[in-house]
Amino acid sequence: MFSSVWKAFSLKKSKKKTGAGRQNKKDYFDSLNYVRTVAGLRNALAGRTRVKANTAQEVTFRGLPFGATIKEAKKLLGKPELHANKGKEEVVGHEVLFYFSSIGSVKVTQCLHFLHGEFIMGQSIVKSSNSEKRRTFCESIIEKYHVAPEAGNPIDFTQVFPICDQSGNRIELLDAFDLTITYVTGDPHVLPVVTMVQAADSSRKAMLQSAFRERVVPYI
Repeated sequence: MFSSVWKAFSLKKSKKKTGAGRQNKKDYFDSLNYVRTVAGLRNALAGRTRVKANTAQEVTFRGLPFGATIKEAKKLLGKPELHANKGKEEVVGHEVLFYFSSIGSVKVTQCLHFLHGEFIMGQSIVKSSNSEKRRTFCESIIEKYHVAPEAGNPIDFTQVFPICDQSGNRIELLDAFDLTITYVTGDPHVLPVVTMVQAADSSRKAMLQSAFRERVVPYI
């Protein structure tokens, strides 16, 4: 059903300015609630809860496996709307590819995160107030990874997600103002790299705060 859903919706790339009115691409993607900070990246990689493997199928992001290169991602998905790098991201070596698409009236922004050139996380941000269409996304993922409950039983998304494969790669769901579906690598070597960056950043902030406090003393 997963394939049929996407074919039925006929995924089409928007020819407008990313569907964001008069905003240019950079301003539009900057306004998105995507993971961009050291703390945000660390929290996303660490996950909210411990997970156990519940699917035999490998978790990939639109067919792109974790560890893939930026070149491989562009070959599979095409030219991105925006490529965020140039040292502006907080984590050294962190780059993000953005894709914007429309499925009928539903707007979908996808963010592919790379660390030192390797794919570590993907996000699909679904903008739609239609609960049935949001539910269709979730049910399609459940069916693709064969984690649906037995026939006749209602689907409780809180019980099904996160979906986790044998390598620890997982799919998490956040149904809030937007529906955000996050695909995260299970590579145990990725999180420590980000944590080290945060530790160094915290140390620097503490040092600057201490220096500022010393400058304040004469004024009190």
